Amino acid sequence: MNDKIAVKSYVDDLFRYLSIYESDYGKFETEAFLQTYNGIIAVFHALRQQRDQAIEVDQYFLDIVKQSPLTSSDLRQMVVQVLITFFEVEADIDGRSNKAFSYCRGLRPVKQDVPYFENNLLPLLFREGALNNNFRLNDFFLKELARFLNTYGKPLDMSISPETFSAMPEPMKFLELTRRRVQAGENLIDDRASLEFHLKRVESFSKIAQGSDLAEKYLKEWKYLSEASFWSKVKSALSIAAGRMKGIFSSSRYTRLVTSQRNPAYFFYGFIVVLFIVLSIVVPMQWSSYSQDRLEDMKQRSEQLKRGN
Repeated sequence: MNDKIAVKSYVDDLFRYLSIYESDYGKFETEAFLQTYNGIIAVFHALRQQRDQAIEVDQYFLDIVKQSPLTSSDLRQMVVQVLITFFEVEADIDGRSNKAFSYCRGLRPVKQDVPYFENNLLPLLFREGALNNNFRLNDFFLKELARFLNTYGKPLDMSISPETFSAMPEPMKFLELTRRRVQAGENLIDDRASLEFHLKRVESFSKIAQGSDLAEKYLKEWKYLSEASFWSKVKSALSIAAGRMKGIFSSSRYTRLVTSQRNPAYFFYGFIVVLFIVLSIVVPMQWSSYSQDRLEDMKQRSEQLKRGN
């Protein structure tokens, strides 16, 4: 099978997956779909030198895109517009293989690539129930938008201020964060000079996560949210209590004052903290002991029944 036939076969498979997504989502194979998409993208640069084949692939794209309205589904609109735009910027070097792109651009409310991606395709990802709530698809195409903008859009401002970031609508915030991750790596949160480190320190990510389930999912996936465990909360409470106790006993005069005026409150808070710690240890131990006793009792009864028979 030559390269030309292989590309057309991949395109056929891709649009077959789109039809399954629209007609019988339960049978849609996400990973196979994405592998097919990546297989098509991978040949675009090679088509810069293979101009006759590029023209044929362009015509094939045009014919298959015209078979169904782009508005048939959010995934079809996303895939066709992004894929064909990448094809035009990466494979068309002489203006002879841009028929599919011209057709798709003619269907846009905004003709320019970057404004269309930011103002139309990006919000599509953040609509309620977007892409059938398939996070893998959502994450993939958010990265594709970021990859396109990093390569062909305005250079990314790595020194963006927290105030400028906070003024962005939710979709643009996640596009900005994704562009930064694509360009500078996924460990920006550990860089004390980064926007991400600052936003986490002032707990901005916790507020952003309240915007939608998708926002929370992204931030958890990136580990930008701090989730305190039970024991970390207990440790924090004990630390606070220890600090207060240290303050109480730092001066004998202050100690006498506190014990004479605030004794009930401090004993109450101390008792609550100790009680929760004791319960968190004793209850599981008692339950385990009770379960073991019940198990032994059942074994004994079983043996008695066997002997009785």
